Amino acid sequence: MKHVFILFSLGIAYPTIAQDEALLAGMTAMRKADHTTAAMAFDKAVAEAPNSGKTWYYRAVNRMAMGDNEGALRDLDHLLVLEPLDVHAMLRRAEIHTVRGEVDQATADLYRVLGTQVNGPATEQALSELGRMAMIAHDLPTALGHYDRLVEIAPYNPMAWCDRGTARSIAHDDDRAIADLEKAIDLDPTLDKAYGALAVVYFRQGRKQEGCYALQQARDLGDRSVEELLLLRCDQ
Repeated sequence: MKHVFILFSLGIAYPTIAQDEALLAGMTAMRKADHTTAAMAFDKAVAEAPNSGKTWYYRAVNRMAMGDNEGALRDLDHLLVLEPLDVHAMLRRAEIHTVRGEVDQATADLYRVLGTQVNGPATEQALSELGRMAMIAHDLPTALGHYDRLVEIAPYNPMAWCDRGTARSIAHDDDRAIADLEKAIDLDPTLDKAYGALAVVYFRQGRKQEGCYALQQARDLGDRSVEELLLLRCDQ
């Protein structure tokens, strides 16, 4: 009887162990960019644990890396039936909708993230993406609203300040744009995008020396897109 009980116990545990092994194998292969091997491992993990959200999630991520957005979308749709509050699945699905040009669906998923979590990395990512999409649509008030909230919940995030500073620069709110961009640089002195945006405001204000210095900093940090402006404005 004792041996039967031990075998029974092992039988109950084994599928979980097998699922974890398959999932780990898939994640290891995915990190090595061996997506074909990862796909086989994730298929096995899903088959062995069809009610585990993480198996569907990682298979979707791997399918995205393989360019199979249709398959990834099906996996994420299924995952969100299993776990309706999974914000990571919402973000990934929004990413696919964005790639496919489905702006309304992407926006809906991003707002769904905001309705699920008040703050946290997923909320920050959703706000950043909503701000970016509003900027593309030339909707500055909406973009600034998203960036205001992003700065409020993530004052430690240099890109939050940089993005709001860039939006304020486009709105010709120069003094506040400079304050935001300088804050971004204080938080991350290697943020080349902030230096480039700062240069634009300085030149508009007739502050050539400061503008040229900002452009040089951006270039030295790796932003080659400023080289032409350096030649035109700074006699390089």
